[in-house]
Amino acid sequence: MNSKRGSSAVFLSVILAGLVAITLALIYGVREETIRSRSDSILDLAGDSILSEFDSYVQEEYGLFLLRGNDRELSAKLRNYVSYTTDGMEDMEVEQLSVSAGRFLLADTDLVRDQILEHARFAQAQKLLGKASAKQPSGRGNSEGGQVLRDGATIVSLPSADVPKKNLRELAEAIADKKDEIDGVFRESGETWLMNQYILHYFNNRHAEADEDHFFQNEVEYILGGEVSDRKNEKRVELALKAMRFPLNLAHIYADPEKRNAVMLMAEALTPGAAAAATQLALAATWAYAESDNDVELLWDGYLVPFAKDSSSWAIDLEGAVEGLSGKTVVPDVQKGYDYEQYLQILLFFQDKGIQTARILDLIQINARYCYDETFLISECSTGIEIDARINNRKYGYEKKY
Repeated sequence: MNSKRGSSAVFLSVILAGLVAITLALIYGVREETIRSRSDSILDLAGDSILSEFDSYVQEEYGLFLLRGNDRELSAKLRNYVSYTTDGMEDMEVEQLSVSAGRFLLADTDLVRDQILEHARFAQAQKLLGKASAKQPSGRGNSEGGQVLRDGATIVSLPSADVPKKNLRELAEAIADKKDEIDGVFRESGETWLMNQYILHYFNNRHAEADEDHFFQNEVEYILGGEVSDRKNEKRVELALKAMRFPLNLAHIYADPEKRNAVMLMAEALTPGAAAAATQLALAATWAYAESDNDVELLWDGYLVPFAKDSSSWAIDLEGAVEGLSGKTVVPDVQKGYDYEQYLQILLFFQDKGIQTARILDLIQINARYCYDETFLISECSTGIEIDARINNRKYGYEKKY
């Protein structure tokens, strides 16, 4: 009897010990899970708090979220946020906290381009994205007016400083062969159209003012030309428009029987015989160039110019082209086609996207330093962070981005 009681006591003791061990293990496991969950929440919230410190000027002026600060500064912010919560928690030992923005620096222009497009989609859906306020067309280019960026430190720190330039004139000449693609420039869909709307809304151009406080008057022209003066960018766009219009106008001269005959007759009159063929080429080129020059003047004056012309939209006769028009702008009988801003959109549509985005960042930096903070640098901005932490010998890792 005593033997049975002893056996039962031993058995119950073993069971009880097992239950106690399981209970302690459960308590320990719950405690560890509670600490892990608490640590995860604290770090997640601290990361969001860092992202909440985006640059207010850039957000308000351009709709973009950029975080300023190097890894050391961002890591210090993380430690402040975490210690504010964990100080006094004896069960949490914070062993390591660090932040890196390296993967989200704006040297990668795709990061900010994605954000621009996201903002543009939202703004377009809310009917917030419209053209900048129109200015009175000012006729011929102003060689005296406009700003020039002279500060060497600002120039070398521009995001596009290390991006190889591409010839805008060559781009414009190539566009002349893409008549079938021009309608797509103005089709209200696609990322390139959205980017054009963003640019025309937030940046000044020769005919429109997005913000009178911006440094450059010709900002869209800067995105295309990349020069550090308003006048030079205006000139680059002028030459690009003439380079685009020239082959189109020359093609019309050869396609129009009346114009082709006029060229032939004048060539025979000037140089009869074998030399007439060469004279025809020279006359056609002179006529096409004069019309192209007049086209740019029309655009500057607020008139329309069609991409491919017909007789009704042609302005200059052959005699006027040969004699010269002394700077006089000739308005054709029929007004149709595209205005100056629409021609800017055509150039923007076919521009290299990396160069385009880098120059948008240039303008944001130039305007921020001019209007808001003279120390502002895009190179110190990012669109997200990576967090690495070790708490209670457990590793944590997060990726946070706008």
